Amino acid sequence: MITMVGLAAPSAIRVIVIIGGAALFGVTGAVWLRLLSWRLVGPVVLMLGMAVTAGIALSLKVTAIQQSPLHEDRGKSTVTVRVVDDPVPLRPAASGRSRIRVDVVAVGERQIGAAGAHLVGATQQWSQLVPGQRVRVLVRVRPPPEHTMLVASLTAVGTPALVGAPPAHQRVAAYIRARLRTISARALGAPESGLLPGLVLGDTSGLDDDVREDFRDAGLTHLTAVSGSNFAIVCGAALAALALIGCPRGYLPVLGLIVIAGFVILVRPSPSVLRAAMMGAVGLLAMLGRRRSQALPALGTAVIVGLLWWPELALAPGFVLSVAATAGIVLWGPAIRDLLWDHRVPTGVAEVLGMAIAAQSVTAPFIALISGRFSVVAILANVVVVPVVGVISVVGTLAALIGSLGPPGGVGWVLAELLARMLGPALWWMVTCARVLGGWAWSSIPVPDGVLGAAVVAGATVAVGLVVRNQLSRRGFGPDGR
Repeated sequence: MITMVGLAAPSAIRVIVIIGGAALFGVTGAVWLRLLSWRLVGPVVLMLGMAVTAGIALSLKVTAIQQSPLHEDRGKSTVTVRVVDDPVPLRPAASGRSRIRVDVVAVGERQIGAAGAHLVGATQQWSQLVPGQRVRVLVRVRPPPEHTMLVASLTAVGTPALVGAPPAHQRVAAYIRARLRTISARALGAPESGLLPGLVLGDTSGLDDDVREDFRDAGLTHLTAVSGSNFAIVCGAALAALALIGCPRGYLPVLGLIVIAGFVILVRPSPSVLRAAMMGAVGLLAMLGRRRSQALPALGTAVIVGLLWWPELALAPGFVLSVAATAGIVLWGPAIRDLLWDHRVPTGVAEVLGMAIAAQSVTAPFIALISGRFSVVAILANVVVVPVVGVISVVGTLAALIGSLGPPGGVGWVLAELLARMLGPALWWMVTCARVLGGWAWSSIPVPDGVLGAAVVAGATVAVGLVVRNQLSRRGFGPDGR
């Protein structure tokens, strides 16, 4: 909350820090003088300490932005930037322009501390650049969007000139991604060939616009972006393989973190991917520990670290949805699963339904708050594609890694193409489900925008859940009616 307030009103940060620090000093002093019991005010001290820490971290970042040479600069400047993420084409696609997240590392010949910025340039000139690559270019400098930690918005008016080479690990990741795109195009027809890289590596450059729209209307858009579930599935499969070959269980959490780090490099270490990696690590811990008491502190730690390092995540819809979905699965997923067990739902189906219902129910109010729409078919869509999501993620990742070995047309290439062909039916099923469920006129309905819409959707979700539970109990399917 403190970070959100600070982003919305940067001038209030110092006031928040001063008031919070004074309150923290006063309460701590009262405890030291034994005027108050630690047991009574302990949670208050903890909350005040976190608020002050968040305020100080945000204040330091705002100060660094205000001291950047680009903060007050307007007009044209020659800058050196480091590419942070893949270009995102601007709509309509015919404009031929893309937006790229970059870090400005030099203005003219002057080296500066890395400062985040958005750069808009010609897709043809910027689409082949690899994250980590440094580029020198003439830009027009404009103020950054409000409520962000960006120092400026840049528009390229010159041709980018490469400065050195990108890091070796990014060159390897770019090579693997390009190989998977080529292999997918050879092994699969449209639109499945463009969908596979998106589902596996978050590479949606070849995704058909109609498929993109169907996935959005069906509530499946999160599958085409790298999410915490991607990390949990891929890393879980890797750890399962290690366990099968006799790896001691005590080593699995450390190895899981290593696998997550490698996967982050492969799918690009952008803020959204790092956010997903944190959520995936929480899910992985929950899977290994099987105890909510372990997953909840891990989730809280991930949120705190994420907000301290990237304060702008506080206002990022993806971060809110990721945290809400993960918390829903951890808190209510097991309860929904047990309720379904009590009503004679098979174990595997109950597990899938429990996670899908918990995640969709918790995120629906936030989606309504952000977009003013409610997906009627989202839970059904996510349930019917669950059987193929894990297969596509694991086999697709294997195809990407194996396909990168050896020359084009070699053994690795052939094996990867066979794996991609094996995924054809699963990809067809996912495309068909999105087209059918997302194609209905009522699949996504408008609701009041803002807080009112969120409240309406939350109330409707709770009411439907209670009605369904009561109906099942009345018909004798409950634990007492077996």
